[in-house]
Amino acid sequence: MKHWFRLHLLSLARTLGALVRHPFSSALNLLVIGITAALPLALWLIISSLSSVASQIHVEPQISIFMRDTATAEDLAMLKTQLKKDPRIASSRFISKDDALKEMQISSGATNLLAGLSENPLPDAFVLSSKDSQASTLEALQKDLISRPGVEEVQLDSAWAHRLERLLALGQTLFEVIAVLLAAALALITGNAIRMQILTRKEEIEVARLIGATDAFIRRPFVYFAMVQGLLGGLVACAIVGGMLSHLNPAVSDLATAYGQKFTLLSPDLITIAIVCGLCILLTFIGAWLAVWRHLRQFT
Repeated sequence: MKHWFRLHLLSLARTLGALVRHPFSSALNLLVIGITAALPLALWLIISSLSSVASQIHVEPQISIFMRDTATAEDLAMLKTQLKKDPRIASSRFISKDDALKEMQISSGATNLLAGLSENPLPDAFVLSSKDSQASTLEALQKDLISRPGVEEVQLDSAWAHRLERLLALGQTLFEVIAVLLAAALALITGNAIRMQILTRKEEIEVARLIGATDAFIRRPFVYFAMVQGLLGGLVACAIVGGMLSHLNPAVSDLATAYGQKFTLLSPDLITIAIVCGLCILLTFIGAWLAVWRHLRQFT
C-alpha cells in the first residue's frame, strides 16, 4: 500500500512540475477548459436566477371579458347567468363602464377624463377567476367565451406568466443541449492534448514497456496531468463567470429598480464551484484515459 501511494505521489509531483515548467502552454490549456466550462455555467446561473423570480410570482388564473358597445342588457344578463353556472369558473365580477370610469378617475386623480368626449369610451366588462390554472384549460375557456353574444374581446391576464414559464423551459432545454455538446468538446480537447504528449514521449513509453512497466504505471502521469488541468480549469471557469456577473449585476439591479423590483443574477457559490470542478475533473479524466488506452493498444 505504501508503494502504491508513493507511485501516485510521484505521478502527481511530476504533473505539477510539468505545469510549472511550461507556464505558457499550461495557461492556454486552462483558458480553453475554463471558457468551455464557463459558457454552460453562465447560462445555468442566468436561468436559475430567472426561475427563482418566476417561482415567486403568484399567477392567478384571471380572465377579463370586454363587451361590445352594441351589447344589450339582455346579452349582459344572459352572460352573467352563464358565468355563474359554469363549473370551470370560481368567481365572476361585473364591472360596468360607469364603475370603470370612476375607478380610473380615482386611480389617476383626474376628474375630467371625459373632457372633449361625447360619451364614455370604456366597455362593460367581466372579471373571472378560473378554478384550473392549466394553460390548455384557460385557452379553451378563452375560446369558448369569445364566441358568446355581445363579447368583443377575452383577455387572459396571466398569459404572460405562462409564456415566461415556457421560455424558461426552452432555456433549460437549450442549456442541456449546450452542456452536452461542450462536455463532449472538453473531453475531446483533453484527449487531443494528451495524445500530443504521448507522441512526444513515444520513445520513453516504448522503453518503459520493454523494462516491464504496466499500463497503469504509464497511464498514471497523463491522467493526473489531465485531472489537475480539469480542476484548475474549473476554477478558471468559475472566476470568469463570477467576474462577468459581478460586472453585469449593477446594470441588472438598476433595470429591476426602474420597474420597482429587486433582482440580481446569482453568482457561483461554493457548492456550484465544487460541482463545476468535479465535472471538469471527470470529463478530463475520461478524455485522458481514452486517449492513453487507444495509444497503448497501438504500442502493443
